[in-house]
Amino acid sequence: MNRFSRPVRRILASLAVAVSAVAVLAAASHVVMPKNNQAEFGQIDASANGVMGEPANSIDVLFLGDSEAFSSFSPLQMWDEHGIASYVCATSAQRLCYTRTLLLRALENQSPRTVVLETNCIFASFGPAAAVKRTAQDIFPVFEYHDRWKSLRPEDFLGTVRHTWTDELKGFRLRKPRKVVAADATGHMAPSDAVADLPALNRLYLEDIARICREHGARLVLVSVPSTKNWGTARHNRMVQVASELGVDYHDLNTGDELVAVDWSQDTYDGGDHLNLAGAQKASAAVGRMLSERYAAPDRRGDEAYASWDDALARYRERLAAL
Repeated sequence: MNRFSRPVRRILASLAVAVSAVAVLAAASHVVMPKNNQAEFGQIDASANGVMGEPANSIDVLFLGDSEAFSSFSPLQMWDEHGIASYVCATSAQRLCYTRTLLLRALENQSPRTVVLETNCIFASFGPAAAVKRTAQDIFPVFEYHDRWKSLRPEDFLGTVRHTWTDELKGFRLRKPRKVVAADATGHMAPSDAVADLPALNRLYLEDIARICREHGARLVLVSVPSTKNWGTARHNRMVQVASELGVDYHDLNTGDELVAVDWSQDTYDGGDHLNLAGAQKASAAVGRMLSERYAAPDRRGDEAYASWDDALARYRERLAAL
């Protein structure tokens, strides 16, 4: 019995150290975690995380993706035209490991019928280190918010985390003024048999995002918004293949029957990378119709529970008129 005592003591000591480390990380995470989801409280990517401040189970369509998404999808326009309650959880240069995080955060308080993933971020490569870091940040927020030690308030130590704020534009970025930098669309979406590479890790995360959507009763829909710089036939071909393998729908607004009639001399503010307001209005009109007609997104107009959307729409129209 004695010959096992030293190894057992070492194991118990190691377990004690591990438990203590977890306890310290958990306590530190609580302290540095923003106590509200506003930028003023230290919330990272507040606009995308504003969905957490929406009333529970009020969002029927959730948009995910990078800057292509927040430049192209206007929830208030879709509300105006179809009564669709949607939110854009998009961030610049978003990687799928963060897409998964934002999806899971939204699903804590929302039950969207449809999740639209803009496809540009699907091809944004990231390595195992980035995936591990994102997982660590999700488990222990202290790894993401460690800089907040510099601005802690008394309520950070004892207060609870609340999400009371939401973005007035529901995650859309309203570009002003109406900037125009024309794009050269020569050869854009020309026929080709080429198929773009999709990193293996990206494919694994996309499969997991599809799984999460299924398990939460949401339909995953892949959408490619118009872009001459980020999109082409090779990527289109890969997405057709991947969507078929995953059993999800894919819509490409750059080509075919779903082509959005973008005027590349007027509808982009940076030479075809992103849409400007005029281009976003065209893309939003097309996606709103698709969501209403093909995916039966509910029309919430007239529902008293959504009265705040009418108020937000009125202010949105005022902002548009002032541009």
